[in-house]
Amino acid sequence: MEIPEVVTVSDARAKLSRILTDLSESGADAEPVLIGAHRKPQGVLLSVEAFEALSGRAARRAAVASATGSIEAEGLHASEASDRDTEAYVKGDVDADTLVARAIARHGQTSERRAG
Repeated sequence: MEIPEVVTVSDARAKLSRILTDLSESGADAEPVLIGAHRKPQGVLLSVEAFEALSGRAARRAAVASATGSIEAEGLHASEASDRDTEAYVKGDVDADTLVARAIARHGQTSERRAG
């Protein structure tokens, strides 16, 4: 992604209505609008959809890091399949219920192979 040009505070103030309309119309695909002085970004405007995607991803990544830390504290390690699933969860491609269901299914398969 190319870093957008920094919009001055005075330009942002004068064009705020148009900037907000553009963000709203573009939704999650809207490019962030950097605002600052002397070409130095000091803040950013995002569409609500982009903000929700960013904040949701951060929360999901924190949840995965916590869970990974817990299993590693037990001396265990996540499988490659688990790592792929957790990355899909962080990206928002699967929800928490699907992530858990896949983990349970994998665990059940492993237990069945050991028992059989």
